[in-house]
Amino acid sequence: MKIGFDFDKVFVDYPPLIPNFIIDKLYKKKNHNLVYRFPGNLEKKLRILSHTSIFRSPIKNNIKALSKISANKNLDVYLISGRFGFLKEKTNQWFVKHKIDKYFKKIFFNFNNEQPHIFKDRIIKNLGVEKYIDDDLDLLIHLATNNPKIKFFWLSNKIFSKHIQIPKNIFPIKDIKQFIEKHL
Repeated sequence: MKIGFDFDKVFVDYPPLIPNFIIDKLYKKKNHNLVYRFPGNLEKKLRILSHTSIFRSPIKNNIKALSKISANKNLDVYLISGRFGFLKEKTNQWFVKHKIDKYFKKIFFNFNNEQPHIFKDRIIKNLGVEKYIDDDLDLLIHLATNNPKIKFFWLSNKIFSKHIQIPKNIFPIKDIKQFIEKHL
């Protein structure tokens, strides 16, 4: 089985003291179409600073669960992240420090700056991923609609809103441990 994971908010946390909704508001535009903003020069500098390792702690319980998944030789595990290219150096520094690359068969970052949902859709299809875990519900709805045979897992402590139509192939999970217990 082939399993894909996002990176941010799955294995690495957002900076402390900045609410998630602010980061999402800066990152996404929603006018009935999913579009991710590419930042201007000043915002790039701020985001590069915010991606310094001291502001981006590992999510240890998810990494521990990942190590168990990757130990299963019947599973191919991939990292598929929408991170833009201007964060390549900070991303590489984080990986050198935290050494989680050993858990993945292959790692894919969006360093050519495609729209993240388009990038992930293409990689997931090319690899033949059967299950994919991400924290971005808007992105998951896009992916699930375009890939009805793939199971998608929304990593969140939130509850689905009754006002949002959720495709039947999206399942909420609170962490990777719950994914292992209920979906592997």
